[in-house]
Amino acid sequence: MRYLIFICLFLSFISCNKSNEWTEKERQDFKIKYSKTIYFKPDPISFTGFEFDEIDSVKVVEKNNSKKVNTFFFHADKENNLNRIEDKIYWAHIENNLNVNHSYEFYLGKDKPYILDNMEMIMWAQYTSNGEGWGCEMGNFTIDNKKFEHIGNINFTKRGFKEKWE
Repeated sequence: MRYLIFICLFLSFISCNKSNEWTEKERQDFKIKYSKTIYFKPDPISFTGFEFDEIDSVKVVEKNNSKKVNTFFFHADKENNLNRIEDKIYWAHIENNLNVNHSYEFYLGKDKPYILDNMEMIMWAQYTSNGEGWGCEMGNFTIDNKKFEHIGNINFTKRGFKEKWE
């Protein structure tokens, strides 16, 4: 029993060492690499305040310098959204990659489109019990000119919706 405690303490000490930290050069090399990244998969996207039928089928118009370059649709899966219906929070998965240099019009229900724009890739620290890590995420953006910074997921909130915990 005494040896088991010693082994557990030794293993936890080894797992917390600094050998897994990135060097400054590794961070800078990764920063250069991610700064060239323009495509990302926004998975998942959340919708707050909508009825399910408003986000059941979403039309997205992709624009580059105000010129339409693509139109695609995606569907929210009702079976995977049954646990948050009372809060009017739904999630959907988009299979398309988005381009940070483009803007996207999301047509939700009968409302005017929600505009996702001004996107930036950011270097995101990802620490674990084994050490330091870094990821490249689209984490800065605007929706209808409202700025969101260091946000992991895109969330569309229905205009005029007041959440019950506000």
